[in-house]
Amino acid sequence: MLDGRLRASLITITIIIFMIVLKLGIGVTTNSISIISQAVDSMTDLASSILALYAIGISTRPADEKHPYGHSKIENLISVFVGSSMIFAAALVAQEAIVHIIRNEGPIMLELGIGVMAIAVLVNLIVSTYLYRISRLERSMALEASATQLRTDVISNSGVLVGLAAIYFTGLIILDSISALLMTIYIVVMAVKLIIKSSADLLDESILPEEERAVREVLARHSQYYSYFHALKTRRGGRKNYLELHLAIKKDMRIDYAHELAEHLSSEIAKELPHLYVNIHLEPEK
Repeated sequence: MLDGRLRASLITITIIIFMIVLKLGIGVTTNSISIISQAVDSMTDLASSILALYAIGISTRPADEKHPYGHSKIENLISVFVGSSMIFAAALVAQEAIVHIIRNEGPIMLELGIGVMAIAVLVNLIVSTYLYRISRLERSMALEASATQLRTDVISNSGVLVGLAAIYFTGLIILDSISALLMTIYIVVMAVKLIIKSSADLLDESILPEEERAVREVLARHSQYYSYFHALKTRRGGRKNYLELHLAIKKDMRIDYAHELAEHLSSEIAKELPHLYVNIHLEPEK
């Protein structure tokens, strides 16, 4: 049976290929730079989804001697690349839009273009919503990157749709290029946000404040069994986060009881934060 992340990636790739063929064919037929720009953007979506599929395959490998903490950060690395590719694609589209403005070129057969973009908006909305749901369930940064790309496509496709409709009613062909330029700005903003979020795990950023608060609450509920704790450190690691702390045990506590206490605390913390790996170092109180 396919992993949920792999299944979602394969479905996404299939749909993106269909949308590329549709947008590119209609974009060339109607001479619409805004539709062609969406086809180019979908090509980056395809490349990113294939990379996400590869990353998911790598991330499922168990920890080994060279990677004792596993391989889940590969998804974050791919997500940074996805964000960068989105910016590159936006730059290409912006360049072509400016050329169309200079040449005073515009789209033809507007009804056909409007129909295709309406379909694109609906398809991308459904698929991106599905991917966001799976990415949260599976804690997959690679799938979230794909979902982010497709959600930006919903906005950009909507912008193109509105632009084509405006041209249809006003006859102002420059609106096609202006629409494409506005969408590139939105794509760049979303790409930068994705890169920043993905980089947090790569840079070993601490877990969220509310998550650390939950850990401290568990420790507080069991404070009568130990003297104190210190050196609490956390870091993000892709699908798995990590926490370590030093627990000072009372002088009269037997070592086997101390280990049982550490295991119990780890278990209680795991109930609150299932994706957190806890490492408790025992030491005598001072």
